[in-house]
Amino acid sequence: MPAMRILVAGPQFPDSFARNIGVTLERMGHEVATVQGTRMRHHGGKLPNLFWGYVPKAFPALERRIFSDIIRTAEAVQPDLVLVTYGILPPEVVCDLKSVCGGKIVCWYTDSIMDPHRQYLVASSFDAIFLKEPFLVRGLRDKLGLNAFYLPECCNPAWHKHLELSDDERMKYGCDLAAQGSLHYYRARMLEIFEEYDLKIWGRNRPAWLKSPIKGRYTNCYVAELEKAKALLSAKIVLNTVHYSEIEGVNCTLFEAAGCGAFQIADWKPALPDLFEPEREIVTFRTRRELKEKVDYYLGHPDERQAIADRAYARAHREHTYEKRLQEMFEVLGFSAKDGVPCAGQ
Repeated sequence: MPAMRILVAGPQFPDSFARNIGVTLERMGHEVATVQGTRMRHHGGKLPNLFWGYVPKAFPALERRIFSDIIRTAEAVQPDLVLVTYGILPPEVVCDLKSVCGGKIVCWYTDSIMDPHRQYLVASSFDAIFLKEPFLVRGLRDKLGLNAFYLPECCNPAWHKHLELSDDERMKYGCDLAAQGSLHYYRARMLEIFEEYDLKIWGRNRPAWLKSPIKGRYTNCYVAELEKAKALLSAKIVLNTVHYSEIEGVNCTLFEAAGCGAFQIADWKPALPDLFEPEREIVTFRTRRELKEKVDYYLGHPDERQAIADRAYARAHREHTYEKRLQEMFEVLGFSAKDGVPCAGQ
């Protein structure tokens, strides 16, 4: 496909969803512009983020102005495609985008179904919405007639890959069990059964109000890109506890851990068997008791762990990369391989 001009709107920080998309599009040969499109900052100060989260609620008239950067950038770049990676864009701003550029405006939304932010996704005139949750896709398509499509998350082989670790790195990251992400009560309760195990939880979101005996295992260290690969690879087992708001779909850890070559035990979800073969590529659990039983078993069977991890690694890099997902998106949007513009009738 010939190069396109693509504007990616979303938070730009190491291993962020928007950054992974932008880096991949550039590697695919496209001309990429990026814009935060929001005043919120991942790992930013809590007070500034609270302020910018409060302003639109207290002063609705200012909400449109907050997203002025994305409008100015789209007008200057004149992209063939605007790819938004969050669900907080007001419907009026989507209309503004359509008025200043002729490209398609789409959203690839991978956040929790519990955080729809005023349901702006439902109200906005996106040309297409891509979602990782099959349950939500069916609801938006069948009940509301929206142009919604299932598109799971994925891994980025640029840094979600197998690495040779030094002795110092193995000492720093090494552990029997590892998990990653924000520490909320659901994850804490799931992991409390491993209080006496060698466990590290990677992330930088540990609420002061959360009380749990597992809280001390939280590193308060965000690992990203190659550092994430080192951390996941150094664990004998990666525990992938999916938030209960993920009804049928899976999370990004499933793909990232597999892409790094780590062995993981993941929460079983209806969408998982179409992505990885359960028990052969990804070991799964349905209850906390089953999770503990499998952890105890696989800690004592390193050869089996390695064989399963190797199969998941091959599958992830073969089928579940950002490039593969973006190619699927382009096909849905009608971008032809011949000329890079929407096909007739699209």
